[in-house]
Amino acid sequence: MTIDTRPITKDVKIRIPEDLHDEPIISQLISQYGVVVNIVSASLGAHAGSGWFHLNLTGNAAQIQTAIAYLNDLDIEIWEDQHDPNTAL
Repeated sequence: MTIDTRPITKDVKIRIPEDLHDEPIISQLISQYGVVVNIVSASLGAHAGSGWFHLNLTGNAAQIQTAIAYLNDLDIEIWEDQHDPNTAL
C-alpha cells in the first residue's frame, strides 16, 4: 500500500480555552505533527478567556489527521470549513 504524500490544506477554526493558554499548541502542530500552520486570524488576550484561531493546516492526509486528533485529545473545539474539498479526511 502506498502512502499518499501529496500536500493538502485544511481550513479550521479552533477555540483554545484559557486553561490551555500556556500550552504550545500551535508549536506542537508544527514540530510533532509536521504540518505547516498559517494563522489566518486570531483573537487571544492575557485575560480574555478563550482564544479563537482561524488556521490553514498544510501537510499530507496522515499529518492532517493526526494533528486534528491531537487537537481533539486536548478537547479543543474545532470547526472545519464545510466548503473545504478536503473535509472527507
